[in-house]
Amino acid sequence: MDHNIPKEAYSSLILQYLYDAVIVTDLQFHITSWNLAAERIYGYKADEVLGKSTNDILQTIMLESDREASILQLKSTGIWQGEVFQLAKDGSKLKIRSAVSFLKDKDGTTIGVIAINRDITEQNKIQEELAESEERFRMSFENAGVGVCLLDLDGKFLRVNKKLQLMLGYDEAELLGRASKDFAYKEDQNIFHQYRESALKGKDVDVVYEKRYISKSNQVLWIEISNSLVRDRNGSPLYFVVHFNDITDRKNAELHLLQAKKDADRANQAKSDFVANMSHEIRTPLNGVIGFNELLMTTKLDADQKEYVKNAISSAHGLLGIINDILDISKIEAGKLVLNETVSNLKHIIKDSLGVLQWKAKEKNILMEFIESNQLPEWIVVDATRLRQILINLLGNAVKFTEKGSVTLKIESELVGNEKMKLKFSIQDTGIGIPESHKTKIFQSFWQGESNSTRRFGGTGLGLRITKSLLDLMGGEIEFSSVEGKGTEFRFSIETFILKNANVTDEKNENFQGEVWENINQSKLLEVTPSILIAEDNLMNRDLLKRMILKYIPNAILWEAENGIVAVRMVSAKKPEMIFMDVQMPEMDGLEAATIIRNDKSNQQIPIIALTAGALYEERKKCFDVGMDHFLTKPIDILALNQVLYHYLNPAKLE
Repeated sequence: MDHNIPKEAYSSLILQYLYDAVIVTDLQFHITSWNLAAERIYGYKADEVLGKSTNDILQTIMLESDREASILQLKSTGIWQGEVFQLAKDGSKLKIRSAVSFLKDKDGTTIGVIAINRDITEQNKIQEELAESEERFRMSFENAGVGVCLLDLDGKFLRVNKKLQLMLGYDEAELLGRASKDFAYKEDQNIFHQYRESALKGKDVDVVYEKRYISKSNQVLWIEISNSLVRDRNGSPLYFVVHFNDITDRKNAELHLLQAKKDADRANQAKSDFVANMSHEIRTPLNGVIGFNELLMTTKLDADQKEYVKNAISSAHGLLGIINDILDISKIEAGKLVLNETVSNLKHIIKDSLGVLQWKAKEKNILMEFIESNQLPEWIVVDATRLRQILINLLGNAVKFTEKGSVTLKIESELVGNEKMKLKFSIQDTGIGIPESHKTKIFQSFWQGESNSTRRFGGTGLGLRITKSLLDLMGGEIEFSSVEGKGTEFRFSIETFILKNANVTDEKNENFQGEVWENINQSKLLEVTPSILIAEDNLMNRDLLKRMILKYIPNAILWEAENGIVAVRMVSAKKPEMIFMDVQMPEMDGLEAATIIRNDKSNQQIPIIALTAGALYEERKKCFDVGMDHFLTKPIDILALNQVLYHYLNPAKLE
C-alpha cells in the first residue's frame, strides 16, 4: 500500500473499480456515491444521479409488501439480500442481485445505506431459457404420443414417460432400474445390446429397428425402436434416448395381408393348375374326336357324310380355340405368359395366318387380300406362335363380322437403326363396324359388342384382350378406327431384329420350314418299315396314333407302353427307330423317361417326339431340355404327324 494515499481515499478507489455497482445513499436514499460499474450497468454518469433519489433513478420493481419486508429486515438485521428488477437509463429492464446494508461512521452511527448490485440479466435469461427448455422437454417427454425412455449404458431404465408405462402395463417404480431386455420377447432380448456395442464404437449412433415386447398382461407387442446415443461435451457417452412406437396393429395387418397374399397366390396357382388340368383333360378326348374324324374323312364317304364329318371337325377345332383362349387369359392374369423369340420366316407366318381364315372367307364369299411392302424382311426375331395368334385373332374377327366385301391385310416396314425394323400391320374390313359407345370396351375380357353377339357370331370375347396383352408383352402398340355399318381397321406395330441372308431353321418349332405337306413323296414313305414305340397311358389315344401312323406307313412295326417305366424297358430291349412320348403318364412321366433314355449313349440318335395336351411354351421347353426332338400338341394334327414321320423316317435318312 502506498503510505502517501489516505486510507479512506484508497478504499474509495477500490469501490470505484469493483465489477459490481456500488451505490451509497444517505438515510433519505439520496445518492451520494455512484461507481464506474454503476455507470456501465445503468447507463447514468455519476453527475447525473448524485443527490437524486434511488426511487427516481433505479425505479426498483417490487411488490409493496416485499418492499416493506426488505426495509424491516434491513432495520432489524442491518442487511438485506435479494433479487429485484430495475430500469436502466434507456428503459431496459435489468435483473439485479442486490446486497444492501447500513453505512456507519467511526462512532457506529448510521449515516447512510450502501448497496452492492450485480447485473444478472443475461444469466437470468439463460436460466429462464434453460428452465423453459427443461419444461418443454418434460412436457414433450411426458405427453409424447409414443413411449419415451432414457436408458443407461447397460440398457437399464433411467426415466420413463406415461405412454411407455401404459404401453407395457407397468408403473414407473416397476420399470426404473430394470434392464429393458427383461421385458422383451425372448428371441429379441439381445437386439438392443447389438446396437449398443455399435453405437459405443461410434457406429449406428441413431438407429431404427423392430423389436417385440411382452406387456404385463402377457400380450406380444411389436415396437418400432428409435435409439439415439447422447454424449457430453467431451464426447463421452452418457445415456440412450429411446422412442417406443407401438406398431402391433400395423404388423398384424401386414401379417394378415401376407397371409391373404399367400392365400391369393395359392388360389391363383390352384386356378392355373385347374385350367391347365382341364385343358389337358378336354384336349385328351378332343384328340380322339378330331383324330378319328380326320381318319374317317380318308375313307369312302358320300357327300352328306363328308359334310357331317367336316362340320364335326370344325366344331371340335372351335372348342379347341376356346380352350386355348381361356388358358392364355389365365396365364396373362397370373403374369406368367412369356415370349419365345426365335429366328422366324415372316412370309411363312403371314401365309399360315391367312391360310387358317381363307376357307372361312371363301365360304362367306368374302375377298381376302394381302398387300405387302417390297421392303419386308424375310427373317425376323419374334415369337412366331404369338405373332401368328395376333394375326389370326384380328383376321378372324374381320372375317367373322363381315358379311360381304373384303378383308385386307397390309404390312409396311420402317428401318429403326441398322439391325431393327418396325413392322406396321393393318387389317381392314367392310363389316358391321364398332359403335362409338363400344369403342372403350373392346379390349376388356369377355366383352361382347352386343348382348346377343355370342349367339350371332360366337367366340369367348377374349381374343382382343389377349391380342392387346401379347402386344404389350412384345413392346408393340395397337389402335383402331371404325365406322358403324361401314367397317373397321385395326393397326398394330412391333419392333424386331432383322437378319439378312439368314438360312436358319428351328426343327423344334411348330412346323418344319421347307417341308410342305403337299410335296411329300408319299410313295417312298409307304415303302419303309420302321419300328416305332408309342408311350401313352390313354388306350384310345394309343389306338388313334397307331391308326394315323399306319395310314401313312402300313408296314410300320408298332410297340406300345402305358407308362414311362415300360417305355424305358422297351427302348432298352427293342431299340426303336422313333419314340412318341406322352408327357403326363402315371408311375413315370415322359420327361423322366426321356431323361433316362438319353442317358444311355446308344439311344442318343433315336428321335423322341413329345405328345402333350398342354400347349404352353414352358412345357415345350421342358421337353427339349430333357433331350426330346420335336413336339406334337393334342389333338394331333394329321398333317403335322405326317411331316414328323417324313422328316425322321424318310428313306434318305434311313439308308
